[in-house]
Amino acid sequence: MSGPRWMSDPCTEDEFREHWQRFLKPDGLCLWCRKPAADGPCGTITIKISEEAIDNGEVFTHQFCSWECLAHRFADCAGGVFVHTDVNTAADLHNE
Repeated sequence: MSGPRWMSDPCTEDEFREHWQRFLKPDGLCLWCRKPAADGPCGTITIKISEEAIDNGEVFTHQFCSWECLAHRFADCAGGVFVHTDVNTAADLHNE
């Protein structure tokens, strides 16, 4: 996974623990860009995930500042890259 730049450097054990702790107790920062999630264009986007068979019902919470950061995270988790296309440009190309 490529992830954001802050995730590309090898992290220390403390940084790793702090990152995973954010899933259980969010700190208000966007999981992708680490900016304050509430300052985004649509406020805080909160995703809660629980897989009973894997994590004994523990609820993991991810916070994002924008739909774009959320799309980057989902694309990264799927092994891809999010590519933003202007809707008007895409419509123009479709009509050619």
